[in-house]
Amino acid sequence: MTDTDGEQIREVYSRYGLAMYMAQVLEHGMVNAVIIMRILGTRGSHPDEENWQAAFDAAYEAGLAKTYGNMLRQLETLDGFPPDLLARLRAAKEDRDVLAHRFFRQNDVAFLNPRGRTAMIAWCEDRVELFKVLSDEVDAFLEPIQESHGISKEWIEQAQEQTLKDAENWPFTD
Repeated sequence: MTDTDGEQIREVYSRYGLAMYMAQVLEHGMVNAVIIMRILGTRGSHPDEENWQAAFDAAYEAGLAKTYGNMLRQLETLDGFPPDLLARLRAAKEDRDVLAHRFFRQNDVAFLNPRGRTAMIAWCEDRVELFKVLSDEVDAFLEPIQESHGISKEWIEQAQEQTLKDAENWPFTD
């Protein structure tokens, strides 16, 4: 193996990792959609804040434990979720499944030569873009619904800033 081969192999792994990361970001956004559309409106039906938090956390954990296909089925049951976006999420499922279950096995021969690795890198880069576009569209759809429940852009930005500050102190010690 030459230095160029080694560099390209690392690039395949890198692009694969980024594509898988973006698939997971999209999946998290799908869970957010279910939570926002189905759970946020039930806050007033809980006897107190502690009960509400427990129900919210349980729903969130249950959502995060679902497979992509099961998340799609949940989105299908939501009134008002855009059918065209749902169709594109459904179409992206196969690419997500390739990444999660068989990318390297499916490309075992391609991985053995530079041209094949270049194709693998390009495929992953296309999926990064696909998953990012879908994730951004899910977020944009949810924005006015979040706002109606008091979750403003500013609130989200502050939460993100706090997360970044918290990350500076990682690993956390007790």
